[in-house]
Amino acid sequence: MTNSSTPRNFGGGTLGHGEKSLEELKKPPTFLRMQRYRFDNTLAKGAKAMIGWLLAAGVVASIPFTIALQLLPGKTHDNILQNETGSQGFLRTIDDAWQSFYAVLGKGGFKTDTWDARLFTVLVTICSLAISSTLFAFITATVNKRIADLKKGKGPVFESGHTTILGWGPQVFSILQQLEVANANKPSSAVIISLTAREAMDDEIKVRLGDLKYTKIITRNGDPSSPRVLAQSSIDKSRSIIVLGTKGHAAATTAVLSVLANIGLKSKVAVIAEVNDAASAEAIYKATEGSVLAVRSEELIARVTAHAIRQPGLAAVYLDMLDFEGDEIYFSNLPAATGKTFGEAITALGGSSAIGIRHADGTVNVTPPADTVIAEGDHIIAIAKDDDQIIWTGDRLDLADTKALVQIGERDTSKPDQILIIGWSTMGKQVVKELGNFGIPGSTALVFAQTSKVTAEELKGLETPNLTVTTKGTSGDIDELIEVVNSQEFNHIVIFGYRSKTITPTEADALTLLTMLEVNHVKKLPGSKVAKARVIAEIQDSNNVDLARVVDIDDLVVSDRLSSLMMAQLSETPGLYNVFEELFGPQGTFLSSKPVQTYVPLDVETTFAHLVAAGRSRGEVVVGYRQPLASDPTNPTLGIHVNPAKSTVLTPTDGTYAIVIGPLE
Repeated sequence: MTNSSTPRNFGGGTLGHGEKSLEELKKPPTFLRMQRYRFDNTLAKGAKAMIGWLLAAGVVASIPFTIALQLLPGKTHDNILQNETGSQGFLRTIDDAWQSFYAVLGKGGFKTDTWDARLFTVLVTICSLAISSTLFAFITATVNKRIADLKKGKGPVFESGHTTILGWGPQVFSILQQLEVANANKPSSAVIISLTAREAMDDEIKVRLGDLKYTKIITRNGDPSSPRVLAQSSIDKSRSIIVLGTKGHAAATTAVLSVLANIGLKSKVAVIAEVNDAASAEAIYKATEGSVLAVRSEELIARVTAHAIRQPGLAAVYLDMLDFEGDEIYFSNLPAATGKTFGEAITALGGSSAIGIRHADGTVNVTPPADTVIAEGDHIIAIAKDDDQIIWTGDRLDLADTKALVQIGERDTSKPDQILIIGWSTMGKQVVKELGNFGIPGSTALVFAQTSKVTAEELKGLETPNLTVTTKGTSGDIDELIEVVNSQEFNHIVIFGYRSKTITPTEADALTLLTMLEVNHVKKLPGSKVAKARVIAEIQDSNNVDLARVVDIDDLVVSDRLSSLMMAQLSETPGLYNVFEELFGPQGTFLSSKPVQTYVPLDVETTFAHLVAAGRSRGEVVVGYRQPLASDPTNPTLGIHVNPAKSTVLTPTDGTYAIVIGPLE
């Protein structure tokens, strides 16, 4: 007969003797366990902590001898310890404490010319020997083992209000970098749980980020998809949880379920999961009623790559929009805006840029029609330096009749694109789809990929209405690459990093950088057919961006940074999820860079407010501009101005682009 007092684990395995159940592991730590956790954390710091505890033990052991000296008659006291300073009262007690402590450490001694002094000295010596031998033996055998375990990341975690990161990959460093910026006003901690060795994680964080001032990093070695591992890591006390998808969407889904097993579906902890399978992402979001925010990072990267092909500098604009170091997206309830239209709000916010409305029922509308009325309870979605900078500075009636020079639909039909795609990954189809949906009819694309890394099956089904796609295999030979690059007058060359289980991001980036060098070489050859081609390359690991310094390239899509910036933003402000879904999703609202002469005349002084008003007449929101400064791969945001003051004066020249949110032409 089954014992009804024992909870069933439904095939989850039998607990060994002394092992705790998941429910027990999730219980708040007792006072003693919390002190043990703090003690363990100090031991993990190494030799300095060990010396500190030895000194502390010496202090504790000296206390009984100090008390005994105070209780002994004065003559006996003087037989044992000569009061050479002649101090009395409290100062004598301090003197006795020091002599006792020094003797316990084995470095001092009491007088031995009388039997009572000799007896006292023997007791102190025995205590000193006991402490020294016991502590050294214990520390050498037990504590060193404990330190080794802690360095391996096997201990529990007792933190609260922290960010938990499950998994390991290039995204970790950008996430930690952004958390450091976000934590500047309120220092916090980040707990990383991964199957990667703790020392390897600590070393790489140290090399790539140095010492973080506002964010304490705690690394633990363990399976991030194990409910028991998470239960020992204060997962339910987290402020937010980020689940990386570096091991595939199946592993990420399992990790999400393990998180929910610990925090429950109704928890207020923000869970952000990188799930690149669209069906899985949608299922997770719906099944958890929106408590788990699924980020499809590969879809984001593909969309940015596709749009960057025809829009110079767009990849850098995305980076600038998503990081914490510049202006951010906020929600603001402005009483002065109630009853006004969204079109009026676009020009009335002097130091911020209105991009949409969050209605009272929670629904989000990015770039709604200009005549949309802002109702009571609605919040303006705005880009600003801080939320207190979203101020209604007054209606701009002088801009009411401002029109753009070119309206939507009046764009001249450009010459069809000839695109060369070198390399391939799972994002390739999404990029080709985006190019086909918004490309110029009659455009062509040639996919040139290594047959050892890409199968013929992966290159099927690439045809789109506006884009004719052909494929060509290669063994990876440099001569084959040079031949195909200079075979046609390509006006765009896209270099993808290969993604598979057999190649690491570092290896993929090395191949991408080599390809970039070769393409750059061909561009500079006399009579080159691709001399004017724009080159867009994807770098998977932001640590390799500096290596692009030697290559003249138009745009870098740093994939791990794009995805990590979005996840970091959501970990701090989960309410931005619906904004990002509209802004970066397939719904039809896009972040774009468009020639400024579409809006205002070239070489004529104007203000940013006039540029914004011109965009409003096209159903767009202008949020900044990009000046034609020299390209610098190590500083991709050079020349970009997001959310300048409306009073900013500029003289647009050829090569200046307006940064806008609205329909894509």
